[in-house]
Amino acid sequence: MSDRWILVDGYSVLHAWPKLRKLAGRSLEQQRQALLRVLRQYADQSGDRLVVVFDGYAAKHKPEPGEVTAGTEVIFSETGKTADDVIERLVAQGEHRERMLVISSDNMVRQTVESSGARSMSAEVFEVEVEAVLKHLAKAVREHSRPRRIGTLRDGLER
Repeated sequence: MSDRWILVDGYSVLHAWPKLRKLAGRSLEQQRQALLRVLRQYADQSGDRLVVVFDGYAAKHKPEPGEVTAGTEVIFSETGKTADDVIERLVAQGEHRERMLVISSDNMVRQTVESSGARSMSAEVFEVEVEAVLKHLAKAVREHSRPRRIGTLRDGLER
């Protein structure tokens, strides 16, 4: 497992990634689940630990706080707080901020966490990284799943 922590502003990513924006006609819960599926695959392959933070006001059903699934923790902000507030607090309280990467397209959030010692990346740039990791995973799965020709006993004897 990597020692890098990635803190993701969930709705920032949902709005920034074109493939996820196409899900706009679906419920917010379905959009969140689609994002989490992608990020869990990414976390499994990259070994990074992800914390995905959503604004709590937009969720009808909030999972248990701190719920961890496949290397990805999901947090919903409390009433009156935003995902930005939660991310900024997590960075400020973090011991190894240099290992933290915040994903948000909000420049103010990015400036705040960078001034605290963390790194940041826009949701659009992170999409490119995620795509590359998942493409590598898909290639590995295809290669592993490729049927290999198994010769017959006769083929082996004729060589």
